[in-house]
Amino acid sequence: MKPLHSRTRTSVIGLGLALLLTLTTAWAQEGAAPPADQPAQSDDPIVIQVGSTFERLSDLEWRFEVALRSLTAQQGIPFGPEVAARLRPLLPTYLDQRSQELALVVEARRRGLTPDTEQVEADLEGLRDTTESQEEYEALLASAGFRSEEQVRGMLIEADIVDQLIRELRTNAEANVTDATVRARYLAERERFTVPESICARHILVAEEALAAELMGRLAAGEAFEDLAAEHGTDATRSRGGDLGCFGRGVMVPDFEAAVLGAEVGVPSGPVQTQFGYHLVLVYERTPAGVQPFAEVEEQVREYVVSLATEAAIDGIIEGSGAITYPERLGE
Repeated sequence: MKPLHSRTRTSVIGLGLALLLTLTTAWAQEGAAPPADQPAQSDDPIVIQVGSTFERLSDLEWRFEVALRSLTAQQGIPFGPEVAARLRPLLPTYLDQRSQELALVVEARRRGLTPDTEQVEADLEGLRDTTESQEEYEALLASAGFRSEEQVRGMLIEADIVDQLIRELRTNAEANVTDATVRARYLAERERFTVPESICARHILVAEEALAAELMGRLAAGEAFEDLAAEHGTDATRSRGGDLGCFGRGVMVPDFEAAVLGAEVGVPSGPVQTQFGYHLVLVYERTPAGVQPFAEVEEQVREYVVSLATEAAIDGIIEGSGAITYPERLGE
């Protein structure tokens, strides 16, 4: 038996909710839960318990299969017994994830949130419309790991009420975030809103040092850098006057980066040799690293604060749910 601890939780707003809202949820069994040590139905034991709501091993396993089929389909891997066996060790991790999801479902029901049944049925109808017969429809569901349409309907219902719950939590978070809180977060995490140094430059790449020196002289005489790059450059940037765009440290090869960092804005320099040839360089803009002004990022900071508060509320629901998992009952 394992209570759900915060150190075992995945990011519910991340992967856990993504699976909950797209693939792997369905109605949990509701009713008076047997005592945790009750051996009844040992061939299909309870593996998750959240208050009086519980799920058995058979419930967990079909959801797990749906998740695996989705995962392998995304990777272009045919799903079969061998693949299922190789991925079976992920089941304990999925058990923890499902217990988090179930905690949110239970909380949504406790708050009296109800699904949009018209939309659920419309979604199912849309799914049916992709097939031409009942037999083909059932085959489609089976290929995704569902044993029946009721499982799909349950998935859609849970997805809907949990989405309502998340939106409710976010609305509460937005209402409680003050301007002072936003500014305090900005000051506490200024590094999050720091932009790195940016350098914008052009170059002329040629194969011979003598030609590079000649072109340097022509630049000194007043010819346009862009024109010479278009005429003599040997790489793809010649079509745009040698423009490399803007970049930060660690992007270019070391010798070229050193030349760029040492160049004066608006003054051609070089030649510098790299493994690609000889470069003439023109830095046309340089923006030093620095913290973005609060006025420029205030809404971004506010969104960050709201997201943190929403996630904290979700974590609080999960932590306070008393969810218990029984990984020892998963079998081999």
